Amino acid sequence: MISALAMQGHGEEALMLFHEMVMVGIEPDWIVFDSALYACSHSGLVEEGLELFQRMTDEYDIHLSVEHYGCMVDLYGRAGLLEKAYEFVLEMPIKRNSVIWRTLLGACSINCNVELAEDVKMQLAELEPDYSGDHVLLSNAYAKAGKWSDVVDVRKSMSERSLSKDPGWSSVEVNKVIFRFVACEKLSSAREEASKKLEEIILRLRMEGYMP
Repeated sequence: MISALAMQGHGEEALMLFHEMVMVGIEPDWIVFDSALYACSHSGLVEEGLELFQRMTDEYDIHLSVEHYGCMVDLYGRAGLLEKAYEFVLEMPIKRNSVIWRTLLGACSINCNVELAEDVKMQLAELEPDYSGDHVLLSNAYAKAGKWSDVVDVRKSMSERSLSKDPGWSSVEVNKVIFRFVACEKLSSAREEASKKLEEIILRLRMEGYMP
């Protein structure tokens, strides 16, 4: 339930449930804390998230995983506290993987912190130099800052190295069969059928007076 509330953006409700769980004597494990930290991250509850993070070791002697550290980086990043996020990453007692750095890079891109984005991108270049998503995030940071010549340089570098942005995709399960739809792919029978059904739904909505 805590996880479900967190995923729906109900951070305060998720924390209330967490505290109720503790009050009735149920000891939270690392998975519960992971969900609670996620709730704090997506609801801007920085102080609450930091308190939970500290309680994991102080009260419950839980081994902190890279996922927990990643939640804290995301927590600071979403709140726009990029310098705190960067300091947190540098002070991590465990090995910093690409996911940790990429989370910070994404926050830099959203908050238009070009200088820090460049530093973080250098760290990622040592771990996964050919991951196209990192180049795209840096390019987005440049674009938000109006540094169009740098955007061109990044895109040119990607082209020279034959790197391309991973296409977006979605999936749906019908009768225990998973159908996957990728952006810009050629029409498959399932995709064509879905497109026709969408057109039918839009037509019905318009007939009822709605304009989707």
